Amino acid sequence: MKKILMTAAAAAAISMLAACGTKPTETVENNNDKIQVYTSFYAMYDFAREIGGDMADVHNLCPVGSEPHDFEPTASDMAALTEADLFIYNGMGMEHWTDSVNETLSGSDVIIVEASANVENIAENYDPHVWLDPENALAEMEAIADGFIQADPENSDYYTARLDDCRGRIEQLDNDYKTAVAGFTSHNIITSHEAYFNLCNAYGLIQLAVNGVDNSEDPTPTRMAEIIEFIKANDIKYVFTEPLSTSKIVQTIADDTGCELLTLDPFEGSTEDKGYFDVMYENLEALKTALQ
Repeated sequence: MKKILMTAAAAAAISMLAACGTKPTETVENNNDKIQVYTSFYAMYDFAREIGGDMADVHNLCPVGSEPHDFEPTASDMAALTEADLFIYNGMGMEHWTDSVNETLSGSDVIIVEASANVENIAENYDPHVWLDPENALAEMEAIADGFIQADPENSDYYTARLDDCRGRIEQLDNDYKTAVAGFTSHNIITSHEAYFNLCNAYGLIQLAVNGVDNSEDPTPTRMAEIIEFIKANDIKYVFTEPLSTSKIVQTIADDTGCELLTLDPFEGSTEDKGYFDVMYENLEALKTALQ
């Protein structure tokens, strides 16, 4: 829809990133009749698609199948961002690189949306995966819709209508989770990644995770022993793994305890282009299998 002249700060940032030797992402052809929207990783990409619909070209910076905790934007990513109408990111420490991006975009016409700005994070270990609580997901969609309306006020009714549709689907999703949880005979889940505090907090579940919030450090032998003891003491039959990462440690725990592996998706990325509601219902079916 518009083009922005690159500032000196932007040029400097691009040069710095290029020097790091990161591989540029594939060039994207923009439809200039639509607003140009860039998102930090897949969850934000899907939310932006839900709100933007046919009125926006939405581009995801973090490549498909990549772990967003480890992602770094390339020089070409930075160049594309300076020509965007809207940049959407989660915040709460999910994307460690956004401070430098926001500084680069400061003073430009790019509208920046921190989707989690109105979400209260009450996790002891500060879990940024807030969208796994449907109420928080709706708050993020509302912030994204506000950004769309600011970038493209002529189509505000369109974005508002799409947000209203999401609101109804979120309400149904929340009700379906509450109905299922009421029938659970257990509320303990063992996960490979400490990404599910917000989901557990919303529905009265208890998470014991193998790896931490950023999924980067393996557990100590003491932690491994604690998890195995907890599984045996609570007669747990399933351990949850994730689509984007396979852990030999999780497999070892399953083998040592006789547990089966199930997939629980934190919706950080998708290799199958699945949407939020599809993934959340798949997660619900997995929880039913493990806890009902």
